[in-house]
Amino acid sequence: MSYKVINKVINKVINKVINKTIAATVLSLAGMAAMPAANAGEIRLGVFKHDVEIAGIGGAKEKEKSEAIELDYRFDSPDIFDAIWSPKPYVYISGNTAGNTSHAGAGLAWQKGFSDYWYGEFAFGLSGHNGEERVANPADAEADLAGSTPAEIAAEVARRKELKDNTIEFGSKALFRTGLAIGYNWTDNWATELAYEHLSNGRIIGGPENEGLDNVGLRIAYKY
Repeated sequence: MSYKVINKVINKVINKVINKTIAATVLSLAGMAAMPAANAGEIRLGVFKHDVEIAGIGGAKEKEKSEAIELDYRFDSPDIFDAIWSPKPYVYISGNTAGNTSHAGAGLAWQKGFSDYWYGEFAFGLSGHNGEERVANPADAEADLAGSTPAEIAAEVARRKELKDNTIEFGSKALFRTGLAIGYNWTDNWATELAYEHLSNGRIIGGPENEGLDNVGLRIAYKY
């Protein structure tokens, strides 16, 4: 069995695991949303610009420019987190509407009120995704397809170039997720937020590829 076939099988298995994780997260969120009020928490729904670039800063320079729908659930902060400023545990899922990279994960979110209405938030966690770890180098196509016809090699070079130009290379299936948000409380239960999130491996849990992903969006939050 060739390296190309083995790699294809491995990627198919990994993507299946990621997709099942995303599906499980959706079911978990749905179950949490149906919990009685005694299990206090928060649910958020947002629309994000996917892979943004602002003033030359941002992820993979708009390789996957599109939109995403994001849903997350925040638990009340347990007493054991009092020593680290009472962050709220969260789980989330983000589905890309154009078939680009979707991701899901969990982490902790710290929130600080500036007034009776305004607040800020910092979040940090880990995510999994169904995008690409890396794309094969077009320059290696001839060596990788030794014995193939010139037409087949040319087609493979073109395919790899297309992927290089339009696909984020994350460098790992697991990514760090950092989030920032500014929110406004309209009532005791409802709020809106302007949110930013960055996903990358930091060259700590993967690499050497680390193009990363930057998203900006608006969220509606409902507090039980």
